[in-house]
Amino acid sequence: MSWFGIGRTQARQLEADTKCRTFNREDSEGSLRNEEAEAEELAVSWLEIMKRWDSNSRKKQKSQVEKLVYRGVPNDLRALIWMVLANDSNKSHLRLRYPELIEQTSPCEKLIRRDICRTYPEHKFFKEQGQEALFNVIKAYSLHDREVGYCQGSPFIVGILLLQMPEEEAFCVLVELMESYRMREFFKPSMKELSVNLYILSELIQEQIPELHLHFKAQGFHPTTYASQWFLTMFATVLPLNAVFRIMDIFLWEQTYDVIFQVGIALLKEGKDKLINMDIEGMLQYFRTTVYRNYVGAEDDLVQKLRQIKLDQKKLRRLKQVWTNEKERESLELEECKRLTFENSVLCQRIKTLEDETCHLADKLIKGQVSRAEQAEEMFILKRELVALRRHDGELNEKLKESTRKNCYIDAKLHGICGENEALRQALSSLGHDPMQFVQNVEMPNCVYSNTVKLPKLDSCQGREERCDAGYCTIGRQESSECNPGAMQVLAENTSSNQQSGGDKSTHARSISSDSVISSSSSEQANHNNSYYKNNMQTDSKLVISEGGSSLSSNSNKLSEGLKRTFGLSDKSSSSRVL
Repeated sequence: MSWFGIGRTQARQLEADTKCRTFNREDSEGSLRNEEAEAEELAVSWLEIMKRWDSNSRKKQKSQVEKLVYRGVPNDLRALIWMVLANDSNKSHLRLRYPELIEQTSPCEKLIRRDICRTYPEHKFFKEQGQEALFNVIKAYSLHDREVGYCQGSPFIVGILLLQMPEEEAFCVLVELMESYRMREFFKPSMKELSVNLYILSELIQEQIPELHLHFKAQGFHPTTYASQWFLTMFATVLPLNAVFRIMDIFLWEQTYDVIFQVGIALLKEGKDKLINMDIEGMLQYFRTTVYRNYVGAEDDLVQKLRQIKLDQKKLRRLKQVWTNEKERESLELEECKRLTFENSVLCQRIKTLEDETCHLADKLIKGQVSRAEQAEEMFILKRELVALRRHDGELNEKLKESTRKNCYIDAKLHGICGENEALRQALSSLGHDPMQFVQNVEMPNCVYSNTVKLPKLDSCQGREERCDAGYCTIGRQESSECNPGAMQVLAENTSSNQQSGGDKSTHARSISSDSVISSSSSEQANHNNSYYKNNMQTDSKLVISEGGSSLSSNSNKLSEGLKRTFGLSDKSSSSRVL
């Protein structure tokens, strides 16, 4: 098989047709005749190259082919030459697969439909059947290479191919450009290759056009703003199609992006004087319209300019390595930044947690201090109350001791009185008098003489009791007064003696005067007893202030009750006349 699988018969027929066109143009005018002759000569040269083309022809015929490429590729032979240069002969399996791919459904169909209407909108081919062919090729490739899928910019590359060849051949050449020429690196989501080439272009501008580089830097006009489409569309959005075809010829032959750098530097050098005096908007407008107008029909001039720009391949590789190292460093810094950001977020969360714990502990501490202050205040109050209670307890203990001492004294006095009462009772019994009869004959007179009654004197050691000993009657000021049994015994003895001696019962006259004197009957025994009683009374008697008639009556009642308890009398037998 010869070049791109074309048979010898077809090659001869193509050569014959070319010669026929040459002979038919011999009658043209001189200038046109020269151009046509040059074109036909160029076509014949290409045909001779294609006849001898094989897998090693790129090396064997390098110098000859390179001259032909820079002179230009005839439009009639461009499709075949592009397929040969792209080594499309090994992609026969893609031709068979293409019909299957266009029948499938791509997830990028909506995006493709949206963008193809903006691809060469003024070109007649894409206003008619070209849009559907463009859609089919782009969709087929998005299914063939799902990693790249669809990216804006690729429709312009496909459009350039469709203007030269059918759908199937355009699809095969597109796959070869993407894979062998590494254009797919431009269209990957990361667009790493595009970033590398933009960096290299910026460094080349700084080296070859330093004034323009400074102006771009001052305006903030980065290559990504104006040069990205150069690499993605092969200048299809900037230059006329004939110039784009010539650039594609060189790119397919060189198989490197040097042609893009050369074309870019050539365009910038030509417009340097205008661009330096423009702002960002003016520079963008220059690249959209002015560049296109400058190269309409001047594609040969552009090729000559780019050939004058020499690029050092070692320097390009070095710049690429610098960019790679810089990106690796940035990647490491980014990873470190992400790590530090993550650690910072963790630490911030930890700080927030510690702040919350600190606030909680501070609140707890404040509450504890307030609680301790309240407890201290309560403790102070309790201590003060405790001191008061201790003082009060001391006072109560003193009072208790005093009361105990008084009780002991009273018990001792009571014991003595009980002994005296027992002695009096025995004395009365020894005299033979009946104590009950004696009490019945005792008549208490109306003791309202001067509102006083003479009673035994108060004991000096007891402010609340009155002692009656051996005929003395004790009456308490605040306690119940009881009649001294000893006195009642004396009275009972006198009464009993008078009854036994047969004296007159009615002759007993009693009066309570300021001296509390009790007179007896005229009998001897009574006189003896009364004299005894009077002598004992006068020994310790003392005038006690009377509290009036009501107080006297109360004391009389208490005296009667005391007599009852002393002699064991009942209510019936104690009906003595006591006031």
